[in-house]
Amino acid sequence: MGGPVQVSIESMAFKGYGVARVGGKVVFVPDSIKGEKARVEIIEEKKDYCIGKLRDLIEPSPWRTDPPCPYFGPCGGCQWQHIDYSIHGELKKEILGAILKRLGRFKEIPFIVVAPSPDAYGYRVRVQLKAKEKAIGYYQAKSHDIVDIDHCPISHPLVNQIILLLRKELSFFCRMREIGINVSPEEGKGILVLYPLSCDQDLGNLTEEFLQTNPILKGGAMARKKGFTPFGNPHLKFTIPLNPYGGKRNLRLQTSPQSFFQVNLKQNHALIRTVLEFSDVRKSEKVLDLYAGVGNITLPLAIRAEEVVGIEENGVAVEDARFNIEEALIKNCDFIHGKVEDVLRRWPRKRPDLIVLDPPRGGCKRILDQVVSLKSNKIVYVSCEPTTLARDLCLFSERGYPLQKLALIDMFPQSYHMEVVGLLQRS
Repeated sequence: MGGPVQVSIESMAFKGYGVARVGGKVVFVPDSIKGEKARVEIIEEKKDYCIGKLRDLIEPSPWRTDPPCPYFGPCGGCQWQHIDYSIHGELKKEILGAILKRLGRFKEIPFIVVAPSPDAYGYRVRVQLKAKEKAIGYYQAKSHDIVDIDHCPISHPLVNQIILLLRKELSFFCRMREIGINVSPEEGKGILVLYPLSCDQDLGNLTEEFLQTNPILKGGAMARKKGFTPFGNPHLKFTIPLNPYGGKRNLRLQTSPQSFFQVNLKQNHALIRTVLEFSDVRKSEKVLDLYAGVGNITLPLAIRAEEVVGIEENGVAVEDARFNIEEALIKNCDFIHGKVEDVLRRWPRKRPDLIVLDPPRGGCKRILDQVVSLKSNKIVYVSCEPTTLARDLCLFSERGYPLQKLALIDMFPQSYHMEVVGLLQRS
């Protein structure tokens, strides 16, 4: 592969790499920034591209900054702490545009509205730690080796308080393969989601003792062969402010350990505002929310629509959603428990005016024709995986639902990940 070569970093790619070219071949360079000149060593060569390692900077970017995290680099959780946060949105917008043109075959795309995060650090209210022997932390990049940590700068202070508590009982918590920490800033409390290596009978008693001596923890759940066993109070509460879209009303949602909720609560508010704005739903309209979770988007839509139906496969999330509907005194919202494709196959109701879908990372290709067959006027597509989003938007466009609006919600500062909202309107 030879010695280091001088390159210019031309752009940024998904996965957070800088992109250069050597002999006409693309070279992906971790830890580099668009606009930099650097010496790079080619460490891996593939048929269509190479992977380079940054050896030294010739002309560093004015956006380069010192990462505040002592684990940045070895830890696989963040990719962009070396880049000043003020430019992250612009870089992600360029990456999204390139993906839509390359994978989605779009010649033109709508202007992308970017919503930066109010908090560049300290935003994560949900983390998944790995445990092994006497280490608790995150996996190294491209490895199952664990980076042992005592704090995580992108995580909420409550999460970091709980990490320190776990480290005081390493002999116990290293009997787990994974430890989930979820927190509610408004409650000032957290829960644990524990995945033990084996189902030892004493684990339950030791967990209860840990809970009683650490009041910052409400409870949680432990994975067993036949599902999760709760301990203490496993539910967390979050408030969604709906101004200006819901008058002066706020919604308070409950989530369980097995239910999904967004890691960045302030950006979750931006996500909901964007969906409501793109939907522009009226009091006379019926809405179908696919992959609806605990009702994070479903309930705000119900305040504005005539009727909203959510479909969700996760039974625990459906229980949370029904609890949230009852607590909010919402009468025009219903939840159906089941796989989206199964429910749509026997859809008994009238045509929805609006469909909102927030599928898993794999996208919605397998239900796409079912969605199109419902002939709704509008589709709002929420995605955290721009590669499958680009593919699906192309397929929707071919079936008469061209892309009209795009928004990028920076849900995950310091990483290359992004949340994207697209509005599709029937031709």
